[in-house]
Amino acid sequence: MTEHLKEAEPGGNFMPSEFVTPDPQEIVNSLGVEPEFAGETRRTIDLVAVTGEDLKFSYDAVGQSVAVRWCTRSGKVVLNLFREGAILLRVQERDGETQLVVEFETRDTVGELRLKVFPEVSLTETSLFS
Repeated sequence: MTEHLKEAEPGGNFMPSEFVTPDPQEIVNSLGVEPEFAGETRRTIDLVAVTGEDLKFSYDAVGQSVAVRWCTRSGKVVLNLFREGAILLRVQERDGETQLVVEFETRDTVGELRLKVFPEVSLTETSLFS
């Protein structure tokens, strides 16, 4: 995955070159819900209509970050996750499942987050030293 890294910036920091995200219409076509703007650059997908769960997925292409917030019906937070270093977001439909898949890359780590939204909600994440 290191081909996505820029040359060293002033100060020697390495940053991924960009966070590639799907066209919002692709998300609508796959999930039936439209990403809504929440701030200037962040989009939020409210997945309650798809999953029956209080589940929100947000992504910020400029900030190269994603967030997942999952709550019980009573409003108690089950999961509140935030990750930076995102380089790719895609919708994957295969074998009767629909997932949001995010790839991450920083100078020291690579990883992947998979949020399965259909037929039932689950989340897996891996993060490895690069």
